[in-house]
Amino acid sequence: MRKISLAHLKADHKGRVIEILGGGNIHKRLMSMGIFEGKEISKLSHIGLRGPVVFKVGRSILAVGHGVAEKIIVETE
Repeated sequence: MRKISLAHLKADHKGRVIEILGGGNIHKRLMSMGIFEGKEISKLSHIGLRGPVVFKVGRSILAVGHGVAEKIIVETE
């Protein structure tokens, strides 16, 4: 099992969120989007080198900026 950030996860791959780096504000924001430790996440794509990262959590398709995606640490198989 490897630990990498969501930004570095390849498109069409899945991972499980194991850690969210940052303060309380980012934790609250991501929690309201349904992203928390232990949740399975599937990366769909990212746009450009430092553009938004598009992913699927549950039945929702969401996008976050590259900087936020760097703070979401996932474990892959």
